[in-house]
Amino acid sequence: MEKSKSNLTSNLKKATIEMLLLKLLSENDMYGYQLSQQLKKRSNGAYTILEGSMYPILYRLTDQKYISFYEQKVGKRQTRVYYHIEPDGKEYFHKMLESYQSYSAIIDFLLHSSEGDVYDG
Repeated sequence: MEKSKSNLTSNLKKATIEMLLLKLLSENDMYGYQLSQQLKKRSNGAYTILEGSMYPILYRLTDQKYISFYEQKVGKRQTRVYYHIEPDGKEYFHKMLESYQSYSAIIDFLLHSSEGDVYDG
């Protein structure tokens, strides 16, 4: 049963990570480690993502022009890559959020409905 729960959680996470990354970036520019730590901190450890799973999503969002990046020097030798949400990314995020909320409301209704109940949107 534990493996089944793990797979389900993984599938749900994949479906939401892009939206959550865009949410964080709509608040502030952040670098990769910072994004993963914010998700972990805000969820009190319940939502974690490996950076290796996150970067392909960030790269795809960059290719789609939803986010951009810039480098900032930290110390003498280290640079950090910060991600920035673009106007098209904000629009995309809001559309994703609306879709998620609508779909989530339907699922919630169905989970709590009885025979004869009809969703009225």
